[in-house]
Amino acid sequence: MKNKIATFRHPDFQQKLWQLALPITFQSLLYSFLGLVDILMVGQLGESEIAAVGLGNKIFFFNLLMMVGVSHAGGVLASQYFGAKDLSGLRRSLVISLLFTFLITIPFIAFYTISPQTVTGLASDDPRLLLLANDYLVITAWSFIFTAVVLPVETALRSAGDTKTSMRISMLVIPINALLNYIFIFGHLGFPAMGVQGSAWGTLIARAIQLLLLLIFVAKKRSFIITKRNEIKQALSRYEIKRYIKLAIPMVLHDSGWALGVFVYTLIFAMIGIQELAVMSMISTIEQTIFALFIGIAIASGTMIGHQLGAKSFNIAWQQAWTFILFVPILAFIFTPIIIIFREPVLSLFPALSLSASESASQVLLVLACALFVRVINFIGIIGVLRSGGDVNYSTFIDIFCMWCVGIPLTYIAVKYYNFSLVEAYIVTLSEELLKVILVIQRVHKKHWLRNMIQT
Repeated sequence: MKNKIATFRHPDFQQKLWQLALPITFQSLLYSFLGLVDILMVGQLGESEIAAVGLGNKIFFFNLLMMVGVSHAGGVLASQYFGAKDLSGLRRSLVISLLFTFLITIPFIAFYTISPQTVTGLASDDPRLLLLANDYLVITAWSFIFTAVVLPVETALRSAGDTKTSMRISMLVIPINALLNYIFIFGHLGFPAMGVQGSAWGTLIARAIQLLLLLIFVAKKRSFIITKRNEIKQALSRYEIKRYIKLAIPMVLHDSGWALGVFVYTLIFAMIGIQELAVMSMISTIEQTIFALFIGIAIASGTMIGHQLGAKSFNIAWQQAWTFILFVPILAFIFTPIIIIFREPVLSLFPALSLSASESASQVLLVLACALFVRVINFIGIIGVLRSGGDVNYSTFIDIFCMWCVGIPLTYIAVKYYNFSLVEAYIVTLSEELLKVILVIQRVHKKHWLRNMIQT
C-alpha cells in the first residue's frame, strides 16, 4: 500500500496522469453534455421521441464500440511502440486500424439503410415509435463513415500522449452539433421543423466537420502520425496483420458483445413499456455524463501503463495499475452524494416525462449512485490495466460471461416471469458487476497482463 500511495503522490505521475486524463475527460463531458442537450430538445416533443432517439443511439452505440474495439487494438500496440520510441510502428498500427474499422463498418451502413426495421422492430411494435426510430437510424448510419476515420486517428494521437488535439476539435464541433440540432429539430433560420430527423441530420453534419478539422490539424501540426508509403506495405504484411487480429478480435468481441448486451437490456426494459424505454434512454445520457471523468482516467491509465510495458518497466507498471484501482473508487464515493442530491433538479429539466416516469428515473439514479464505486473498479481494471498488456482474451471473458450468463438472463426472468418494475429490474442488472469485480481483481493480481507486446 505504501508503494501505491508513493506512486500516486509522485509529482511526475500526477502530472502525466492529469495531462492525459483531463483533456479526455473534458472531451467526454462535452459529448455527454451534447447528448444531454439533444435529449432535452427531443424530450420537449414527447416520450415516443425520447424512446426513438434512445433506441437509435443504442444501435449506434453497438457499432461505435465495434470501432472502438478495433481502434483500441491499435492503441495497445501504438502505446507500447511510443514507449519504445518507435514512431514507425505507431504509424503502422494506425494503418491497420483504419483498414479494419472500414471493413466492419460498411456492411452495417448498408444493412441499416436498406432494412432499419429489422433491428428497431425488436424493441417494440408501436408504429409511431418505429417510424421515428427508423428515420433516425437511416440518417445517423452514414455518420459511421466519418467516425471510422476519427476514432483510429484520435487513438493514435492519445497513444503518443496527445489528448489535447481531440479535445480542442471537440470544443469546436460540439457547439456546432448542438446548434444544428436546435435548428433542425425545431425549424429555425428557414429550415423546416424535422423533429427526430433533425437531430440525426445535426449529428451527421457535425461528424463530417469533425473529420475535416481533424485531418487538417494532423496535416499541419501532427504529421508524425502520417504514414509513409513503405510503412503501409509493412503494415499490411502477414505478420503485422496476424498480430493485430490476435488483439483486435477479442477486443471487438468484447466491445461489440458488451454493446449488444446493453441493447438487449434496452429490449428487456422495453418489455415493461414505452415509458420505461424513454426513462432508460434519458438515464443512459445522464450516466454517460457521470462516467466521463472515469473514461478519461481509464484511457490515461492504459496509455501510461502501456508506455511502461513498452519500455519493459514492469515493476512501475504493476505499481501504477494498483494505484489506479485503489484510488479511482475514492472519486466514485465523492460523486455518489452529489448524484443523489442533484438527481431531482436534473429530472425537472424533462417536463415531457409523466410523474410516474420521473419517479422511476429518480429511483434508478439513486441505485446508480450507490453502485458507482463497484462499476468504476471494473471499468479501470479492464480498460486501463488488463488491456494495456494485451490481456484481452480473459478481460473479454469476464465482461461477456458476467453480462450474458448472469445479468441478462436474471433481468429477463425478473421482467418476463415476475413482472419486476423498472428500478427492480435495474437492480438485477447490477448482479453482473458484483461477480465481475471479483474476477477483475483476481486477474490483475495474477500479473498475466504484464507483457511487452511489440518485442518478441
